[in-house]
Amino acid sequence: MNSQLKIPSPLQKLESDLFKKHQVDVYVKRDDLIHPEISGNKWRKLKLNFEKFHQGKYESILTFGGAFSNHIAATASLGNSAGIKTIGIIRGEELTAESNDTLKQASANGMKLIFVSRDKYSERYERIYHEELRREYGNILLIEEGGANFLGAMGIADCVKELNFEPDYIYTAAGTGTTSAGLLIATNKSKIVSVPVLKNGEFLIDEIRNLVHLASFDEELTIEKMERLQLETDFHFGGYGKYNQELIDFINEIHKTHQLKLDQIYTAKMFYAFIENLKSGKIRSNSTVVLLHTGGIQGLSTIKSQLNF
Repeated sequence: MNSQLKIPSPLQKLESDLFKKHQVDVYVKRDDLIHPEISGNKWRKLKLNFEKFHQGKYESILTFGGAFSNHIAATASLGNSAGIKTIGIIRGEELTAESNDTLKQASANGMKLIFVSRDKYSERYERIYHEELRREYGNILLIEEGGANFLGAMGIADCVKELNFEPDYIYTAAGTGTTSAGLLIATNKSKIVSVPVLKNGEFLIDEIRNLVHLASFDEELTIEKMERLQLETDFHFGGYGKYNQELIDFINEIHKTHQLKLDQIYTAKMFYAFIENLKSGKIRSNSTVVLLHTGGIQGLSTIKSQLNF
């Protein structure tokens, strides 16, 4: 598997009259190019968890996700490549392995898909449910939804190391806050701009703080790092998985201008927030900005009829 991974991922500089006007250097960290199926922050959040599997005596990996989960797709693919059995607890008892391309691919990669009701899925963080799953499926390594654990956050750190410099701003989309936490842990001065892709994303502050604190157990250091977090909660476009024609047009325009593919679930919302922040003066002149492309390009398959590329 490692031989198939494009590590370090490329750093692409973007040019535009808007960037020149505001005197900013803008780069995209192309984690979407790491691997066709195990790309972006999904690879980075999974790699240390898979190392834990190899270090222990686990029989399989079990994790959680929704019908279009990039994390489910990546876990299934990585498990298939590594010869590890994987189990996915999927939200939605009405679904099947044939419901969409994401689930089809996960199933094709050998993942055992277990479809549960939304009420049952809401128990995914409860110890009693975990014990139930271990009785059912044996000695499993349980990985939280989206790879949202400390190992996932620490896996993000390599992304910053690959830059070889600390930009003034790093932008990332946020679903669980794990990537944002990893970026805060790995940097010393960068402003980490986290763009929640779901409604009411303010709760992510606590999730991020908890992960950052686990890196040092130093409250003063945690406070210092959290002061560099900027949460942009107004760019969810209606909520998780929601989008409108304005966002579709934006995706098409970015591809036309920069030959860069953005998905409507995560990266387009992050990129849109950056452009709006730049126009409104939230980004200082003579700054360096890195936009973290966290992958998820397979999500474009659901809107392919609306794309111009």
